[in-house]
Amino acid sequence: MVRSLAQWTKTLSFPSRISPNKNSKENVNTVSPTVTPTISSNSLSPPCLKNNEINNIMNESHLTSELSQIYPDPDSEKSIMSSVVYCIHHKEGCKWSDELRKLKAHLNTCKHDAKPCTSNCGAQIPRVLMEDHLKYTCPLRRARCEFCTKDFTGESLENHIGNCGYEPIYCENKCGLKIQRRLLGQHKGGDCFKRLVACRYCKKDFVADTMAAHHTKCGRVPVACPNRCETTGLVREDMELHMKDQCTTSLLCCAFKDAGCRFKGPRYSIEKHLEENSPHHLTLMCSLVTKQQHQIASLKSALSRLSLNYSGTLIWKVSDFSAKMAEAKTKEGMELVSPPFYTSQYGYKLQASLFPNGNGAGEDSHISVYIKILPGEYDALLRWPFAHSVSFTLFDQSTSPEKACNIMESFIPDPTWKNFQRPSKEPDSLGFGFPRFVSHEMLKKRHFMKDDTMFVRVKVDPSKIVAV
Repeated sequence: MVRSLAQWTKTLSFPSRISPNKNSKENVNTVSPTVTPTISSNSLSPPCLKNNEINNIMNESHLTSELSQIYPDPDSEKSIMSSVVYCIHHKEGCKWSDELRKLKAHLNTCKHDAKPCTSNCGAQIPRVLMEDHLKYTCPLRRARCEFCTKDFTGESLENHIGNCGYEPIYCENKCGLKIQRRLLGQHKGGDCFKRLVACRYCKKDFVADTMAAHHTKCGRVPVACPNRCETTGLVREDMELHMKDQCTTSLLCCAFKDAGCRFKGPRYSIEKHLEENSPHHLTLMCSLVTKQQHQIASLKSALSRLSLNYSGTLIWKVSDFSAKMAEAKTKEGMELVSPPFYTSQYGYKLQASLFPNGNGAGEDSHISVYIKILPGEYDALLRWPFAHSVSFTLFDQSTSPEKACNIMESFIPDPTWKNFQRPSKEPDSLGFGFPRFVSHEMLKKRHFMKDDTMFVRVKVDPSKIVAV
């Protein structure tokens, strides 16, 4: 490739090792006034000829003048042409540097200098990239498809790649197989074990390799009756109902199995069995009822023992007091009784009673409270007569506890009184207590009643000291 002077002198860089003042004395006397070499103001930058100066020179000579006309002074010409310069492609990686007169010859062989593609594709390619261009990117190169082995030009090969029917590609169903593009449709439609297939029984879609497992659970799969009855067309999801209500050969237990009947036979014989064995079934049921009654009584006894209070203190909640008071005024001697409680786990069994409209001296004016001793499980081990002090407390339900004023009464049992002796199976119906515990008027003065409910505490003190 031949270049004109203007082409190869368009950009010139001088190494800094050339002193800008070298031969300065000679240059002052010999350089033509039309050409003035300039030095960069930066002392670290290499001296270089300005592009506009070279272009002005070339324009003035109209690109046809001889070098002798541009540099009439041979000494100035020699000085400039002997200046050491870098290759104009040094920024692209060329490390060449030499005298200016040798630049033109270097550019003809510089690997970084562009030249037309040798295959005549029209591209200007740097010499260093020419080999790669001819092999990989030139649109006029000849190449062969590695899959179908057909020859193409470079441009047509690029269009062919990605459409070649012989190129193996991964199945879109992610089965892991590589299939030629031309056979992919056939593979996805019939061979791929990850394709979706409709179950022929329930018509739902499943992955092909899971179909066998689905058939073991599918509710619409036809199955045969395990009793080998004559019914046909059964499916798995209807089998349970068939065996329970429809299969004529299924062995069934008698409806009185839980009562003790051990008969077991085909469905058609059950009705006959029930008709012929009614008296026997009635006897079994009576025996079962008796057994269950004993079990219920035992459970109730155990439950009552678990719910008993063994602390010696009873907090008795009396709710709906207004209705009970109204009933007591119309019904003479109406008595409310508390749940029974024990003084300890193996102690005395007691029960409190309350008369809303009073009893004895407190009738129609006061609330009466009493305590009575009930027959207990451990009476044979206890000391008689009963001698523990007993106290009754009516709680003031004021919202301010420090302002509450409870009503309390207590007594120490008289050992000579018969109600404190060991009770018989039929205890005294009244007991011992306070007929005039609290007046009806006092109930209205303070907060003894709240939400139509009162709380009474009955406390047994084994120290025989009157509780306060």
